[in-house]
Amino acid sequence: MGRLIAGYGVSHTAMMIRKNRLDNHVHQSVHRAFAQVREEVEKLSPDLLVVVGSEHLKSFGYDAFPQICIGIGDTCEGWADGGLAAARLDLAGDYAGQLLSAGIDAGFDLAFSVNPRLDHGFMAPLVLIRPEMDIPVVPIFQNASTEPLPPLRRSAELGRLIRAVTEQRPDEERVVIIGTGGLSHWVGTPQMGQVNSEFDELFLARVRDGDLEGVVDMTMSDVVAQGGNGAPEIRNWVTVMSARQGKGTVLAYEAVREWATGIALARLFPEGVDEPAT
Repeated sequence: MGRLIAGYGVSHTAMMIRKNRLDNHVHQSVHRAFAQVREEVEKLSPDLLVVVGSEHLKSFGYDAFPQICIGIGDTCEGWADGGLAAARLDLAGDYAGQLLSAGIDAGFDLAFSVNPRLDHGFMAPLVLIRPEMDIPVVPIFQNASTEPLPPLRRSAELGRLIRAVTEQRPDEERVVIIGTGGLSHWVGTPQMGQVNSEFDELFLARVRDGDLEGVVDMTMSDVVAQGGNGAPEIRNWVTVMSARQGKGTVLAYEAVREWATGIALARLFPEGVDEPAT
């Protein structure tokens, strides 16, 4: 059967790339953590990456806005939004198709997009984690911005579906899953630029403890009130946490107000990956 060999949660903003300053130690703390994830993924040598992200009204609009959408087909391409360069990636279409079918069978009302376009929520982390863009991906869009927002438990159920499908895959297929987004940030409001480190640290404490129940018990209204209208993107981390539960390792956290986001990276599983020499 296939194997989920590692899972990560990483924040996304194109400003990590567009507004990165080499003389800023906070910025470089974030980039060192991304470099660590990049090195780990290189060593793990996965056959494909499942990337769980959110949509920012680029691929979908209010005429048709899915709660969960699976990217299927042969290729996917970046929108080149936020100052990022355009890029084209191979899509792991066989896995994506099986995930879509299994999800429907399991009672998920999944949407699909053939050869989808990917915005910065997907592309900014991929640029930093796998700039070669040579590992096939399965993009999964989760609604984290547009009411009504599903409860976090639905995102946890999605993670368990991904695990089940992976275990049904051919022998030795190696899968890394990455959840992108968050933490606290406000988008297009008078509070934009603020970061609630207290909210972020509480969430990361639950990541460290592997306390999935403590996370999914949070209501969307509480998440938005404390972490801003961008904080529901933590649902993408929840999907990864539930795919293979255990204690996580936080690799970096910085309240980067010039990037308007509480930025974090964590290895959600497995524990025991060799840390780089210091």
